[in-house]
Amino acid sequence: MKKPALFSILTGTLLFAVIPLAGLAQGQDANAPRPEEPYDYRHFGASEGGFPSFYALSARLDDLRYYYTGKVIRFRLAGMLSAQETAIGIRADQQDAWRAYAQAVLALIPDREALISVIGGPDEHPEGPEAFGRVEAISDALAVYAGKAQALKQAIADLRSKLTPEQLEAARMPRLIRG
Repeated sequence: MKKPALFSILTGTLLFAVIPLAGLAQGQDANAPRPEEPYDYRHFGASEGGFPSFYALSARLDDLRYYYTGKVIRFRLAGMLSAQETAIGIRADQQDAWRAYAQAVLALIPDREALISVIGGPDEHPEGPEAFGRVEAISDALAVYAGKAQALKQAIADLRSKLTPEQLEAARMPRLIRG
């Protein structure tokens, strides 16, 4: 295009005119006041005292029993790790330490079998496993994750030794919840 300034002005004007319509297309009023208080999630399936009702809890556990694979969580976490890698500015000579760290973090996401051994499978007898079966499954899962946590600690130590002070400062995570 021969006149990029004119094209940029027209594109900006078009976007400025369309943005309020995007909110209306999603069923939202673009000029509606935003709530000033943080969103309170406790109402979702809550009963008195803010504790989840039995039915809300059982529905969540059924969703996990039938649909959990861990893939979605791994994909989301991998995306966050990729963004963090870019924000920190990992160089080529730091890639091996970063990959070891990222793999150790992703290894902490429970697989389906570990989750089902703790909460019970969809085809499991309603009375549950034999005596102390759930507690034994929890201890087995914790033993596996203790080894994974040690591997993560080692990967973090290796990564810290490879990063520059500027990268370490960029990797700092702010506290998101006040209190």
